[in-house]
Amino acid sequence: MQEQLKYLVELQILENKKAELLRKREETPLEIAALDKEFAAFESEYLLKKTEHDNAVHLRRSEEKEIADLEARIRRSRQKEHEVKTNREYHALLKEIQDLQDEIRTHEDHVLELMEKIETLSQELKTLAQELDKRRKALEEQKAALQRECDQVEGKIAHLERLQAEIRQKLAPLIFNKWNTLAQRYKGRAVAPVTQGVCQMCHLNIPPQRFIELLRDEDILTCPHCHRFIYSPENEAYRAVLENYKDF
Repeated sequence: MQEQLKYLVELQILENKKAELLRKREETPLEIAALDKEFAAFESEYLLKKTEHDNAVHLRRSEEKEIADLEARIRRSRQKEHEVKTNREYHALLKEIQDLQDEIRTHEDHVLELMEKIETLSQELKTLAQELDKRRKALEEQKAALQRECDQVEGKIAHLERLQAEIRQKLAPLIFNKWNTLAQRYKGRAVAPVTQGVCQMCHLNIPPQRFIELLRDEDILTCPHCHRFIYSPENEAYRAVLENYKDF
């Protein structure tokens, strides 16, 4: 087995795993934002219901104040009864009192409707408040779990980078420089397995002669199409390298 190619394969495996962890790290803030958005939507539903309840309470108080004002007007009108001098004035006063009483009944009917509405909304608010509290606690737990997971990911990334640094020290400078150039060009994918004569990165056939040379494992070879370093995962030695990092 080519020792330098072994290091390249190891470096690529670590790079692939690091890329997965970096994607996970990028996804964490999005997951947290999605959780916050979902909670905010439910909280808005609760706040809208609370606003509806508070408005109903305010309106009921306004209606009750209006009733109190009308009742005060009736009392003042009744106090005028002894001042009435003609039947016409008396009937006009009675008509005024009757109109005020009719208006009071209308407001009282509205107050009853509002009281029923307030009672219903109060029950709904109680249920929503309990659910809101439950969801808030669940949100805090989920965000804490995501943050712990993110911290673990950061630790794994740091560990991978330390291992990569150790492997880079073992690579010949020219080989590492080429790997680095290819990694920049192909977003970290600088080493490609070749299966049944096909490069698994560019998916083009390797010339038969080069494929035979690849199986001999005597030189470090590259794909003639994408120019990545290539190796045969069917080779027992490289299969062992892949197996070592399977559960990493």
